Amino acid sequence: MPNTRSEASRENGAKSKGPVTPEGKARSSRNAIKHGLSSEHAILNHEDRPAFEAMRQSYLERHQPADQHEADLIETMVAARWRLNRMVMVEGQLFEKELAVRAPEINKQFREIDPEGKLAICFEHLAEGRALSLLLRYESQINRTYERAFKQLQALQAGRTDSRPCPPEPVPNEPKLLEFPPPNEPEMPVTPPPEPSQTPDPPPATPDFEEETPIPTV
Repeated sequence: MPNTRSEASRENGAKSKGPVTPEGKARSSRNAIKHGLSSEHAILNHEDRPAFEAMRQSYLERHQPADQHEADLIETMVAARWRLNRMVMVEGQLFEKELAVRAPEINKQFREIDPEGKLAICFEHLAEGRALSLLLRYESQINRTYERAFKQLQALQAGRTDSRPCPPEPVPNEPKLLEFPPPNEPEMPVTPPPEPSQTPDPPPATPDFEEETPIPTV
């Protein structure tokens, strides 16, 4: 009786040993990484979820996590950046509310005042309360969370890169260049060696004794 399709799939799966090449192993590892675990808690109901997902995708494409640890650090960075953007909007709304509340008092106290002056008065009132100081403390804490996760991610990826063996650089077979004198430079004249001076031969040496005069015979 022939095997069914499910039995054939099980047999093929039993024969398969998984990815063999380094590229296949890396792709299989990335497929097992879970993303978006913090998105359910990082986004409020009235906030733009597609914008958050687009930002998270850009971070993943930029940093290319190799395992779940790196992916979790990227998720922490994305959530921290989203919260920082929220704090900026909260700060703007905080000043807008204070401007609206203080408008009758400011108009009564000042006949003419520019918008910057009104904002300075609102800042002074906010500084006396807890709202602005609490907002600034939250921003500082979120910034530290982002920076800590980013440094940990950089350390992990730097260690992963340093552990890879570097292939030897190929030595190019370049032809040996002939050496020529530099252009536009006159060649130095070669001075011939001095010729030996021609001096007359010295006269023959005279003997130290006189020749004997022969005595005539008788």
